[in-house]
Amino acid sequence: MGNYKYFRVICIYIVGSILLLYACCGCSDFKKEDSSLSETDRLRIGAFMKIKQINPLADYYYNILAMLMTHDTLVRFDADFRAVPQLAENWSCSKNGKIWKFKLVSDARWHDGYPVTAGDVKFTFNYLARHNITSGWAANLIEDICINGNETVFRLKKPYSRFLINAGFIVRILPKHIWEKIDNPQRALAGGITTGCGPYVFNSFNREAGRVSFDVNTSYYGVIPKIDRIEFHLYQNMDILTMALIKNKIDLFYKYASGYPLQHVKQLEKNGDIKFLEADSLGVPAALGFNLNHAPLDMLNVRKAICFAINYERINRCFLRKKGDVPGAGFVPPAFPFHKKFSTLTYGPEKSTTLLESCGFKDRDNDGMFEFPDGNKIFLNLLVRGNLPGNSQLVKLLTHDLEAVGIHLAVQYVDLSTWINFLNQDKYDLVLFRTTPWGMMMHAGYGSGYFDSRRKGGGVIGNITDPDFLFLCDRILETTDPLILKKLYHDLQSYYARHLPAAALCWSKNIYPFYKNQQGFKVNQLEGGLANRFSWRSLRFINPPLSSKTKGLKAE
Repeated sequence: MGNYKYFRVICIYIVGSILLLYACCGCSDFKKEDSSLSETDRLRIGAFMKIKQINPLADYYYNILAMLMTHDTLVRFDADFRAVPQLAENWSCSKNGKIWKFKLVSDARWHDGYPVTAGDVKFTFNYLARHNITSGWAANLIEDICINGNETVFRLKKPYSRFLINAGFIVRILPKHIWEKIDNPQRALAGGITTGCGPYVFNSFNREAGRVSFDVNTSYYGVIPKIDRIEFHLYQNMDILTMALIKNKIDLFYKYASGYPLQHVKQLEKNGDIKFLEADSLGVPAALGFNLNHAPLDMLNVRKAICFAINYERINRCFLRKKGDVPGAGFVPPAFPFHKKFSTLTYGPEKSTTLLESCGFKDRDNDGMFEFPDGNKIFLNLLVRGNLPGNSQLVKLLTHDLEAVGIHLAVQYVDLSTWINFLNQDKYDLVLFRTTPWGMMMHAGYGSGYFDSRRKGGGVIGNITDPDFLFLCDRILETTDPLILKKLYHDLQSYYARHLPAAALCWSKNIYPFYKNQQGFKVNQLEGGLANRFSWRSLRFINPPLSSKTKGLKAE
């Protein structure tokens, strides 16, 4: 009988342990949500994210939240593209651009109390490279990583001026004492995988309610935020999210690389308690790319003719509701620090027709459409992502403009994966695409990552094989002198203007709504708008507005 009782106790303990493990790893709720906080103690952010698991190395969308909330990097970049300290209090680069040193702050700790060390930094880069988690580049670039006290030294195989942005900012440092025990990061479920050293600590994830919560880290080594909790409320569509914002069920909107959709802004303007911040976008909301391997787009005058055929003012009016600008030929938006100003692209259908005729094209049957010299009609295949808002409207505008000068478009709407595959396989003549702030920064920066033919996959066009362009990218990558970089970036934009590998259809301003009882928001587009580390440092709630929509909010 004694052995039986002992067996029962062991069974109960095992079952209890399994249930406890499931509660920690079971994906629905990691912790019970606390509803006792007042509205002025929490910030509620509406977003479109389909989070499936709370794993920063396996779930793309949760990884974005980890960047914003829990996981620090060596450096951060402010709104003016200046590197500022985070885990690294200072850093240096050798003259040849091959040795980068980062001295860590002395008082950073992981959320579980362990100190953050240079060993964690070295482990993170090696771990990510070993598992090739979007960091396969690290193995090709980094020769060795050495530790000297609280300093981490990276020795590179070649000069690399972009190390601060592509490594210092992008790579979220991981706690070695947790991840070294995990052989397969894609399937890790242990609760410790949410542990970072950032200003907020993961609290809970409720998949059914569509809510992820973070609590302030009162032991943070940096500026401790004044907002006790930040919640991300996940919505299925923009209409529901907009109504939630109007009714003050959320405080602001977050979507990486995007301001608030313009078609919904008018609804928000009716709520007097909502204010708006604006910023010139770092991305290009709509661009037309040319397949330089396909005739007749391999002819510069044909690309020029297509650019003259487009009514940019009408695109700005219809697609951006007059909230944008007509772009310049240099492709790069004016928000970039080394922006070079060119004359804006102009609408000139007569010039377009003249250029096409100079290429030998004629309208032999007088039906308004040009034929190739061999007599065949000009049909260009336009590749379009079918899931992006506004694309169908843009296609109508482009079709109208190009057919008006005698070029017929055959439009092919596809999903994202097919779109990427068709780009990789050159199955397009023209492609409608957009660029994100990060996309404009990748590779050598200033949009080069979209055009360099040595890069493939992920939606890049890779349409420039010209050795002059490739050499220009390589010079940028190996140069750390700001004055030389400025000239090189001007040369890069001049190349875009001369050769037209793509044409920006518009430049835009991003609009960010928020409630006026919240002060201290900073716009940082690399992190995605108002929700960013610079906002967390300064954000505070003041006495709430007195409208009926916000009465009853507890004052700070």
